[in-house]
Amino acid sequence: MSEELFSKSSHELYKHLCIRYQGQTTLNNMTDNAPERLLKFSLNSILTMTTRSMIKLFDNYEFDTSQTEIKTEEEDIEENDFINNLMKTDVMLHAMTFLSAKRFFRNDIKIYKNILKEIWFHLYSRDKGINSSSGFEHVFLGERKSNKQITGLHNWISFSFGEQSNKINYFGFSKKKEITTKAVILNTLFTYFGGRKLSTIFIGTVPELEIALYTLCFYTRPNKKCPVSFEGFKFAIQTYTLNSNNKKFVATAYPII
Repeated sequence: MSEELFSKSSHELYKHLCIRYQGQTTLNNMTDNAPERLLKFSLNSILTMTTRSMIKLFDNYEFDTSQTEIKTEEEDIEENDFINNLMKTDVMLHAMTFLSAKRFFRNDIKIYKNILKEIWFHLYSRDKGINSSSGFEHVFLGERKSNKQITGLHNWISFSFGEQSNKINYFGFSKKKEITTKAVILNTLFTYFGGRKLSTIFIGTVPELEIALYTLCFYTRPNKKCPVSFEGFKFAIQTYTLNSNNKKFVATAYPII
């Protein structure tokens, strides 16, 4: 199934990227082995229907989990637009149709959209009972806990935005896998608002592929390593669920190489 999602996905974004891996490093190495930014690209070159609507979400969230999220009507509309655009792609539709065939939910486009809204954008608490987080914010943007620990952030576009605003300082990588000329899976070390973070990210992938793959594993292999592959390269997706009021939401999701 993961191979089918990858083959249906667009790989045009990867062609417009300049990736500067620089030095290899480890979490225990305090030396900055990457004087340059990891990613360089023209914003216009990566604007697809889904990336454009995803980027609009980037300023909708409080970074600190100790701060209550207040969702405005405009922000709610932006989330819905992103979901609508996701469901216009073959990749996302294929994943949701597969899951409905496995009887996780009914085969209905409205139900697909409602499910994506619920598991990815429902607000819940990670810190002291404060509704300050969601699966999308954690996975795609990252957060800072009350103890100043940086968590999440597994998306290359938001990572690059953080580099450009000097909030993220890339220190180097520990592992990487280039999948022909279509995508990269990279284990990165960086600081974000001064906090140190080791995070694995896809690079060059479109949002619909990441959301589809994470949603697939969220349902079929929750809270464990989900074995997948791209063009024969085997790796895993790790998901964790957060339970609240007898419902399950995406707590986190990321690739493992």
